[in-house]
Amino acid sequence: MANILVLSAKVPFTRGGQDVLVGSLMRELKRRGHDVDSVELPFKCPPKEGLLNQIALWRALDLESFGGKKVDLVIATKFPTYFVRHPRKALWLVHQHRPIYDLHAGPYSDFSDDPRDEALRRMLIDADTKAISECGYVSGISRTVIERLRNFNGIAGQVLYPPLPMGDRYRSEEPEKYILSVGRLCGIKRVDLMLKAMPIVQPFIKLKIVGTEDEPGVLDYLKNETAKHNLERRVEFLGRVDDNALLDLYAKAFAVYYAPHNEDYGYVTLEAMASGRPVITGRDSGGTLEFVQHGVNGLVLEPTIDGIGHGINSLVHAPEQARAMGQRGRDFVTQAGLLHAGWDGVVNGLTSVLGNVRHAA
Repeated sequence: MANILVLSAKVPFTRGGQDVLVGSLMRELKRRGHDVDSVELPFKCPPKEGLLNQIALWRALDLESFGGKKVDLVIATKFPTYFVRHPRKALWLVHQHRPIYDLHAGPYSDFSDDPRDEALRRMLIDADTKAISECGYVSGISRTVIERLRNFNGIAGQVLYPPLPMGDRYRSEEPEKYILSVGRLCGIKRVDLMLKAMPIVQPFIKLKIVGTEDEPGVLDYLKNETAKHNLERRVEFLGRVDDNALLDLYAKAFAVYYAPHNEDYGYVTLEAMASGRPVITGRDSGGTLEFVQHGVNGLVLEPTIDGIGHGINSLVHAPEQARAMGQRGRDFVTQAGLLHAGWDGVVNGLTSVLGNVRHAA
């Protein structure tokens, strides 16, 4: 048995896939007899210069022992948790600070090509490379995350897909006439694309949106778009729902829309498949494309209003095809071990450094 700390950086008053991942990992470590706790610090950005303060906070932590109990292993999960100093540090990377990496100089980044921004960006990338290189074991939650790490930092790692948090509780029922969207409401998740496509989609199809606002003004914007297109009777904002309600929504959806820009992983994709629902995603949606195959278990569409709208209509006109796609998705999730079996590989990988000691400079 080992004493293990799982490290998490969290924006207060929000909940996303990171929270689910940390909770699931802790549960599985405890099931295997380890003594497990978490260390969580609030993450706040902007201003972007504050990222250096965030790094310094984690770097200054002494996590080697508490109350006479030695900490045998720390498991970092995302920026900036991997800046912790510890002789046994493993990484299960959710993501780095993406505005300095794949999102740089684009609409989802506050880092431009200004020389001052570029100097700070280079400093942060170099710091990432050093801190992650200290880890005795490096892994990530998807191929997309690991390829990003290799391309920008020159560091190799293992892909450890997180199994689904609710295991065999996912089920499929007779589909009803609605598209389901699940996730934080923010620009990069592109829920607005689905909403704006609704005037194209057959009028008997509704849209149910699960998720809470993760950027100021996003919910107002989406509701204004709903009113502008006279969609009040077809679009429902459900906010945050409990697990039982979410399972029910997945089970009865006609299809699930999840088309963020260059997603790291996306539990939603696999939860939809586990529920026997076809997934509607975008050609540039990153991690979702590691699972969704166009015409096999979902649709991979151009991330435009027309692309999404007409793509959904093609599925609406072929309900038996949609049903078959959903079943193939369910079969994939089961065979890939993403309901339960995959946890052995995750835990074994992350705890493999218990016999190795590295000291941070």
